Amino acid sequence: MVDLILTFLGLILPVVGRCIPPDGDPAFCPRPSATRIPPRTSVSGAVDPPGSYRARTGTQAQPLVPYAYAFVKAPAPTYRTPEDALNGGSPRRVFPRGYVWVSVHGRVEAGGKVFYQINKDEYMEASYLAFGAPSSFQGMAFSTPPTRPFGWIVQATQPSEEPGRAPSPKAPTLPRYTPITVEEIRHVGEQKWYRIGPDQWVKEQAVGLVFPTRPPAGIPPGAKWIEVNLYEQTLAAYEGDRLVYATLISSGRARTPTVTGLFRIQVKARTTLMDGDIFGYYYLEDVPWTMFFYQGYALHGAYWHDRFGLPQSRGCVNLAPIDARWLFEWAEPYGDAHFVRATPDNPGTWVWVHQ
Repeated sequence: MVDLILTFLGLILPVVGRCIPPDGDPAFCPRPSATRIPPRTSVSGAVDPPGSYRARTGTQAQPLVPYAYAFVKAPAPTYRTPEDALNGGSPRRVFPRGYVWVSVHGRVEAGGKVFYQINKDEYMEASYLAFGAPSSFQGMAFSTPPTRPFGWIVQATQPSEEPGRAPSPKAPTLPRYTPITVEEIRHVGEQKWYRIGPDQWVKEQAVGLVFPTRPPAGIPPGAKWIEVNLYEQTLAAYEGDRLVYATLISSGRARTPTVTGLFRIQVKARTTLMDGDIFGYYYLEDVPWTMFFYQGYALHGAYWHDRFGLPQSRGCVNLAPIDARWLFEWAEPYGDAHFVRATPDNPGTWVWVHQ
């Protein structure tokens, strides 16, 4: 009998928000190891969202995502038990090459090797896995709705002293996710420039903005609704005319665009599998805080990238995990079940997607 030592994931991987390289491949990390917290915002009326996952002095930060997740370096076999793998048994399945991520639930040492449990009765050798670090970015909640356009830097940039001019070599570089407020807008030729501070002008391509607005036709007064601005790559949540939350998104790329129109959330799933073969095979286990609003299109958390503010998806609206959880708990339909379907008595929140 092969000696098995099983350790639950909470003891092996206590901090999901850092990159843990797999055994035998210490150079591989999909994202930087440091958990980045963006600079404190100066946007008027903004506060830390309820349920914020920022680290707090004297308290233990909650995990960013429901599980630890790992990228699969395919082709990769899985087995019902580590013993099957060690004894040359038949694989339960073999993941093909593609963009494959799995959730990880336990760690097993057997026969001098390390295996990870990814599902019930399903194990993978550690050499096939590379643990990822989900984005720690989060948007803004508002106690007082803002009156001016605001947003974030989405491409690190040096501001110019005047619109249309090159920045000074001594100008500071504003990193991605720096929050900003627009104080003035100017056009120089066909290029739009935003003033975000004294003698600080940036091109529109460097930012993702929210322009506070009123609900579109079709949404009843006082209802909750979500605006998804594909041009700006931003999302804003409203209660009637009042803006309560805003953040960056990643929508569909040019070949797999996000559908536009006025919709309602139909189904909410705390986690769900997403897979397919759209311009390449993909398999994403336990996608967190998913809200389907039209056919297979959904708002959901994305644990596999940290490029919010830029199109990245195959059609869905990607959110940083903290934002996805906030939106999931705020949006209708309400319910504590793993899957909640909208009904006439418990309808879904409106979703307006536009360019």
